[in-house]
Amino acid sequence: MKRILSLSILAASVVALLSHGCSAAPKEVKLGVITSSTGTIAPYGEAVLNGVQTAVDELNAGQGIAGRKVKLLVEDDQSDPKNAVSALTKLATVEKVSAVIGPVASSSVMSAAPVADEKKVVILSPAGAAPAITNAGDFVFRNRSSGALEALWMADYAAQKAKATKAALLYINTDYGVGYKDIITARFKELGGTLDLTESFDQGVTDFRAQLAKVKAQNPQFVFVLGNPKEVGYLLKQSRELGLKCLFIANNVEGQDVLNVAGKAAEGLVIVLPYFDPSSPSPKVQQFVAKYQGRYGRLPDLYAANGYDAMYMVKAAMVAKGFTGEQVRDGLYALKDFEGVNGRVSFDKNGDVVMPLAYKQIKDGKFVVTN
Repeated sequence: MKRILSLSILAASVVALLSHGCSAAPKEVKLGVITSSTGTIAPYGEAVLNGVQTAVDELNAGQGIAGRKVKLLVEDDQSDPKNAVSALTKLATVEKVSAVIGPVASSSVMSAAPVADEKKVVILSPAGAAPAITNAGDFVFRNRSSGALEALWMADYAAQKAKATKAALLYINTDYGVGYKDIITARFKELGGTLDLTESFDQGVTDFRAQLAKVKAQNPQFVFVLGNPKEVGYLLKQSRELGLKCLFIANNVEGQDVLNVAGKAAEGLVIVLPYFDPSSPSPKVQQFVAKYQGRYGRLPDLYAANGYDAMYMVKAAMVAKGFTGEQVRDGLYALKDFEGVNGRVSFDKNGDVVMPLAYKQIKDGKFVVTN
């Protein structure tokens, strides 16, 4: 009798332990976001975070990720690479996240990459464009295409569409600025052009008169500009004040900042960018646009779309492979033909994607697709 009673008690204890174990199972998944809510690229950082939050709201209104609600832990690196390292270290060691969406700036991605590999934490950047990110590490991904192709498109536009043979190049002294500069220089020369002036500037400067005076002295037909929106805005404004009449082409600076700073001096600027169309008839796109516009009062841009897609990419990787950093990494590498609001993409062996590009030109204060 005592033996039967003891077995009954043991069985009850096992059931209790199992039940306790089940109830203690994780009910949420913590994910990091390293954005640039302040600093020189704050508009990009804000858009990325808004896109991520839109996706998280959708997930948490449903089943989350494999039944777990998503908890976002947001860090602002203030557009500073050193802060990005601190932010990723905190998220990896204190918060124990396995994946981080961001950083936004290319220099921040490059500085954080060694930490990602050391801690085995995935970073998935929706905005980093520097060509060097391709080889930054095994845990480094981006769903924004490498700027290498954009740089080629910029050189091609100058030489083949604008028929320019003489140009100048002004570039921001950061990872992406230097990366673009090297590719543009080689490509433009390959197409028969000459770069009579190549000048750098520091991130965040607002006075470009010294560089522009040198440009004016060279009298080029065309000027390549690589910078952030406000920087490009000031550069265009001051170029017109100095009487420069040449054509300008820039990297992706689409947004209100360049228009607010440059005013009418921005007219005619050509940019190259991965193409996101918020007017697409795709039901997926229109659902995203409606939710985003309803919450934030404006249309989503490329970076908002990439932030939104990045969240769903992390979800797909976790559902397919698991929740650890290595499993998320493997899940992203295995992700093929992911259908997001920004098109269908797959990650290659370097964690890069290929996306369609477009030329846009500022006409009557608006960015308009051009050939």
